[in-house]
Amino acid sequence: YDLYIRAVSSCSEALNEVKDPNRKCYQLVGGVLVERTVQQVKPNLQNNSSKITSLITSLDKSLEVKAKELMDYKEKHGIKVKGEDAPEKDKKDGAAKPASSGVLVN
Repeated sequence: YDLYIRAVSSCSEALNEVKDPNRKCYQLVGGVLVERTVQQVKPNLQNNSSKITSLITSLDKSLEVKAKELMDYKEKHGIKVKGEDAPEKDKKDGAAKPASSGVLVN
């Protein structure tokens, strides 16, 4: 979505530089390239951008809520995922043992 927002802002900046609002402009609508004017495309572009931004914000918030619910559930029921605590353990053990590359030389 970040890429989409950057593309929309880039298009919006380009359309803001156009002096003639009746100049031809092309917009991709549902996979079809439609000929319109700059005056028609600008509001649609701004509307789509604001809707996408609000959608991303709401999805991020719901993701945070679900992640917290998952963590609470795992703590409540004592669930541990294999490999989840392993990186911290490896860091402690890694200092004591030298790393082996696993290469045999004859």
